[in-house]
Amino acid sequence: MDTNSHRTAVIFLLAAAIGGGALAGRTALPIQSSTAAPVHVTEGGSYGWPVKPFDEQHPVRGSFGDPRSVFRGAPTAAGLLHSQCACSYHQGIDISAPDGTAVYAVRDGVVRTVTPDWVEVDSGGGSAFQYWHIGAAVEAGDHVQARRDVVGHILKGSKHVHLTELHDGRAVNPLAPGHIGPYRDATTPAVGEITFRSSDTGAELLPEYVHGSVELVAAASDAPAIPVPGQWNRLPVTPAKLTFRITSFPAGDVAVPETAAMDVTRTLPDTSDMWHTYARGTHMNMVQMATHRYWYNPGVYLFKLTPSLWNTRQLHDGVYRLTVTAWDTAGNHSSSSQVFQVHNRTGWLGR
Repeated sequence: MDTNSHRTAVIFLLAAAIGGGALAGRTALPIQSSTAAPVHVTEGGSYGWPVKPFDEQHPVRGSFGDPRSVFRGAPTAAGLLHSQCACSYHQGIDISAPDGTAVYAVRDGVVRTVTPDWVEVDSGGGSAFQYWHIGAAVEAGDHVQARRDVVGHILKGSKHVHLTELHDGRAVNPLAPGHIGPYRDATTPAVGEITFRSSDTGAELLPEYVHGSVELVAAASDAPAIPVPGQWNRLPVTPAKLTFRITSFPAGDVAVPETAAMDVTRTLPDTSDMWHTYARGTHMNMVQMATHRYWYNPGVYLFKLTPSLWNTRQLHDGVYRLTVTAWDTAGNHSSSSQVFQVHNRTGWLGR
């Protein structure tokens, strides 16, 4: 999904959620972007791909830490903001491959778990791998060798194998340097709209008048490192890391130094609650709401820059620039900025 489409989707969701109002006709203060030159990183990795050819990169249609969301409510902005949700972080990567494709062990090990749709192999030393959306070709207790033994075949309708890598029971990012390989990524994540809210499900605030405690929200997305075939083609994934800083404007003095808002470069956040990282309005590609899944529709990824409301009283009243940078595991990154004004002094507009 291109940046303009992403911005339009985010603006629509937020405008609809608060009924238009002041947001519908406003013109934002300048948003300035900068894009770093792509970093062309090739990593041999400590293990190969689970489908043939093992030493050739395959399309990844779902990234580590992507939102996985099934909403109970109606397919409306209010449903996205307020309805109950079976929501979680994606604990691995989705590797595109045709149904029926043989899936091989990526490391030697012992099969510990076999279910109707996934298999876990214990590789020792706290390392284990899970292969999801496959019909098992092994039994618990079997010893398997990497690249030689088939653990299963991709189930009909799945069109991918999900690979989870575990270290001491904790999911880690297979796309981190030194893990799966070869892996080369020359795409650059993009930051879209940067907004301010009164609360997680509250109204969007004008950047010209920010006060009290607010939620800082940034839209961001990335493209798969290589094109994904079929219905997942051109659908976005999430960046691996977001950072932000706040500087005075136009002087540029640092008010809040570079701070990590989210980072799944290597592991998931400590809390399992997806809404610790993502802001309401977020949904996965081809979102499911109630009993219907909306095929082909791209996801919207909105990130909280702080896990709880941010107190603007940390700053003196004045004009500032909020700059957000999105990164992938290869180090590619780009930034976008939003100018905003803090007004907390007593008596401002009758406050």
